[in-house]
Amino acid sequence: MLSHYKNSLPPFRAVRSISNAFWGFTTGVFLLLLVLAGVCLIIYLIVELLTEPLMSGKEILGLIVLVLSIASAIGFFIYKVVYERSKRYITTIIDENGVHYFNRFNNTIVNELLWSQFTERLLGEQKGIYIAKFDIDCLAYNSRGGRSEGGIVTKLFWRIKVNEKEIIHSEYFTSSHLFSGIYINREDLIRAFLLGLAHYRPDLTINPWIFIANSINIKDYTFYPKSIFVNVLMVLFFVLLMLFILFLLYESSTPLEQENVLRMIHDSFAKLKSLMEF
Repeated sequence: MLSHYKNSLPPFRAVRSISNAFWGFTTGVFLLLLVLAGVCLIIYLIVELLTEPLMSGKEILGLIVLVLSIASAIGFFIYKVVYERSKRYITTIIDENGVHYFNRFNNTIVNELLWSQFTERLLGEQKGIYIAKFDIDCLAYNSRGGRSEGGIVTKLFWRIKVNEKEIIHSEYFTSSHLFSGIYINREDLIRAFLLGLAHYRPDLTINPWIFIANSINIKDYTFYPKSIFVNVLMVLFFVLLMLFILFLLYESSTPLEQENVLRMIHDSFAKLKSLMEF
């Protein structure tokens, strides 16, 4: 029976993630600008708050605590960005062995989840947000960010056994790196993940909503045809947002800076056109 089920499945092929360079670049630029603005604001506040107390010799202790707190927050951010960069992955690979997370900056495999490590959910009472009804389950959210059985945004989670200890692994199938979070072929990764489970772990149960939310036919693992209307609206919104931000920069800049902004707008449209053609 199991052999007949496997023979009826589409063939499994390994899938490697494709990073969205355009999205990563724009996200990185906005994030760096946001961090720079935050640092400048903190420096400004520290100078403004310290000037008068230092002149009068009052409230020095409170200001020292404030400065140390801000320094600790900045240090923690630097630690997360710099010292934990080796734990972040840029590429996700799904093959006949399992799911692999790869950091191509230092050419290392950050983590591996083998099909054999996947386990069945615990029976009985479970606490927390990861209350599973299936071995491979998901957290579904609607467009407003609330939990919903019919949500369109899904986060998958399942149990794995590592060194005889069972833990819950959650997955969006996106990069964990700051500047390349969204994969172009995310749907292909999810399809490969589900098909890999069907081939190598057919004993595990899968929440049907995972198929529905990702427009995957549960019988033959093909994608349902999608309307391009939503994609066009998303691209239009993103373009209008960029134009609005660039307009604000243009209005508050010098003639030379205005020329650079216009060049940036031209390059952005050229990049967007090439991506749409791809």
